[in-house]
Amino acid sequence: MNKKIIYNLIFLSVSLLNFAQPIVQNTKPKLIVGIVVDQMRNDYIYRYWNRYGANGFKRLVNNGFYFKNAHFNYIPTYTGPGHSSIYTGTTPKTHGIIANEWFDKQHLSEIYCVNDTLVRPIGTSHKNGQMSPKHQISSTIGDELKMSSMKKSKVFGIALKDRSAILPAGHAADGAFWFDESTGNFVSSSWYLNELPKWLIEFNQLNKPKSYLMKDWSTLYPIATYSNSLDDKNPYESIPNKQSEPIFPYSYKSFVEKNNFGIIRSTPYGNSLTKDLALECIRKESLGKDEFTDLIAISFSSPDIIAHAYGPRSIEIEDVYLRLDKDIEELLTFLDKEVGKDGYSIFLTADHGGADVPNHLIKNKIPAGYINDKKIAKSLKAFLQLNFNDSTLLLNVSNEQVFLNELKINQQKINKSDLEKNICAFLINTIGIAEAYPSEVLKFQTFKDGDYKCLLQNGFKHNMSGNIAYILNPAWMDYADKGTTHGAGYNYDTHVPIIFFGAGIKKGESYEYTTITQIAPTIAELIQINQPNGCTSQPLNDKLKK
Repeated sequence: MNKKIIYNLIFLSVSLLNFAQPIVQNTKPKLIVGIVVDQMRNDYIYRYWNRYGANGFKRLVNNGFYFKNAHFNYIPTYTGPGHSSIYTGTTPKTHGIIANEWFDKQHLSEIYCVNDTLVRPIGTSHKNGQMSPKHQISSTIGDELKMSSMKKSKVFGIALKDRSAILPAGHAADGAFWFDESTGNFVSSSWYLNELPKWLIEFNQLNKPKSYLMKDWSTLYPIATYSNSLDDKNPYESIPNKQSEPIFPYSYKSFVEKNNFGIIRSTPYGNSLTKDLALECIRKESLGKDEFTDLIAISFSSPDIIAHAYGPRSIEIEDVYLRLDKDIEELLTFLDKEVGKDGYSIFLTADHGGADVPNHLIKNKIPAGYINDKKIAKSLKAFLQLNFNDSTLLLNVSNEQVFLNELKINQQKINKSDLEKNICAFLINTIGIAEAYPSEVLKFQTFKDGDYKCLLQNGFKHNMSGNIAYILNPAWMDYADKGTTHGAGYNYDTHVPIIFFGAGIKKGESYEYTTITQIAPTIAELIQINQPNGCTSQPLNDKLKK
């Protein structure tokens, strides 16, 4: 046999071996853990870095891939739209969760994003259990995971807030569990199951909220060491637990005596309680134990509730994150043991950021201010009465949108386009309002990514949103004069961390502009399933591959 024939045979053999290799390597993690920290600004990673332990946030950052310039790509930056966008890979104009609650212009009433009067509460008799994902019209990562595995994968959502458990879990999940303030228990609805699992009943019977609240709340470390925050006593904080002043220590014994366990949401123990339930769910449901990838969506709601009351530069917020760091360390240690270090992948992000307290900014000579929807509505009615002889043309002002009575507009043969433009011209002369746009601009024009009009457009759903959308000036808000809120398209509300960690994820960091809606397609490609059906974003896997 000559050399040419031998070479050809060797080439053919190698080619056949290569051809026989699977195109897709089966390196899927056994468990996906989604962590959303409610109202976590990106700068909280930097600001408290030297105070974090080695095995919580630092472990995720040092051993995972950190996208440092990640942003929400729509307005409004609220909790419901945030959680939905993370898990669907698209924005409110596509997934349908346009706010936490919004004005229903068909029925002239308010809609809460997860309210569903057609389902039964499970684990409680209170209407707090009448919740479902029916208003979310795109599938989630969990939905696609259930479909791809013929329902053999398990999917759960856990949070104190109902919307933060339900929207990430999606439609086909095995369960979504949230905290019922009326009972102090975690509950669900008949959308997911007919009765609580035995392990959850047993967990509720432990009465952990009482145990945590009886500890009261003092700072984790000596209060003098909290140099990254304002003084404990300052004029920018409200009092969510009815103390005489918003200063440490906080006592909750009077709440416990009245079985008012809902106050735990306003303490760092709300995070610990959520973590405890997540660990129990992973253990009792045997998540990550077979060949079918499972998913658990965990949302830590307390940081948002606390930041609303105390602001982002309070000792309370610093203490919450130092304690959450320990909760995350416990979660990671548990996953290492229960699933194995190479068996799980995590993403950590936030559902939105949060603004500085305007009065604090004003004190430091930084432009800021307050505005009020009710006052805007009152001035708009006066404007409509003066110029169109009918104040009832206005139906509603909410979520920085104006809803008009289109039936009356048609009856009176008013040119709707001109009316919307006139209202916009009126609004932009209101102190605190930066811009206002008529619906036809948001419906029919195209804008560059990152432009505020583009952000508005991504959150604007034509058959649900208002006739006019307006934007406030930076650091202006419709809120009380103490504490803070969120919802804008400015950096402080859009800039959040995105960290991937675990199986299939290399160490690294990126300063490239990244959007929150890129998480879902990235996870879908990591576990080799279809991307959510409304997904509009590109995956990030090329940066994450080891």
